[in-house]
Amino acid sequence: MKTRYLAPAVVGVVVFGAVTAFAASLTVTNNSLGAGNATVDTCNSSATVSYNTALSGGVYKVTTAPVTTAASCAGKSYKVTLTDSTGASLGEVTGTLDATTGAALPDFTSAGVAATAVRGVSVVVTG
Repeated sequence: MKTRYLAPAVVGVVVFGAVTAFAASLTVTNNSLGAGNATVDTCNSSATVSYNTALSGGVYKVTTAPVTTAASCAGKSYKVTLTDSTGASLGEVTGTLDATTGAALPDFTSAGVAATAVRGVSVVVTG
């Protein structure tokens, strides 16, 4: 009767040990994605993003969302996202920061986002 319980316990220890061994062998660098942690280079400790509006059809809508970063971020890719009160995306614009200044002027005009719906603006710089 004890053998019935011993076999599953041994199998569990072997499987758990194998999974732990695989997890312990993950390597993370600044050019890959995986579980773990690593120091990644940064071009700037912060970036500034805001948004501008214009009256359209009786409603103020977001037109542009200027991004300002350090010149060391120049030429890198960016993504600006406008979010509502739940954090859901209302619109997103991607592009490349200016090669000299590191600034950008993402255009949200075609998205038609009502300014009253915007509760958050975020920017991600990668590259």
